[in-house]
Amino acid sequence: MGTEENKEIVRRQFEFLNEGNVAGAAALWASESFNHGRKVNPADLSRVYESLQSLQERHVLHEMIAEGDWVAVRTTCSGVYAASPKIPVNGGIFTGGRPTGRPYQVQHIHLFRVVDGKLVEHWANRDDLGAATQAGFALKPEAI
Repeated sequence: MGTEENKEIVRRQFEFLNEGNVAGAAALWASESFNHGRKVNPADLSRVYESLQSLQERHVLHEMIAEGDWVAVRTTCSGVYAASPKIPVNGGIFTGGRPTGRPYQVQHIHLFRVVDGKLVEHWANRDDLGAATQAGFALKPEAI
């Protein structure tokens, strides 16, 4: 597949997520893939996507660049800390806290590898500190 087809698969994944179509987004993944270096399958990704849905996360896609099998995209991610995700997502920042109902909006950079029309690898760089602060966490350093 070419770079434009690969970009379309990544774009479709975000569209499915924005629509709340967890099954559709998970189906874009190969049976054996990697998310942040961990081996995953579509069922694993479905659980991740369901947890992100509990935070009402939506992405606005900005730049998208592709070369070979790789697609990079910058997004603005907005969500609401209105529920506790079932599994740790976004670096686990919403684990163990009480939902505040507060919204957050931060920048993300996602990098995907697409092989034979399926997503096979994902890496992301997110502003988790910004999301946590906006969601209402009181971040205090421990005394040394």
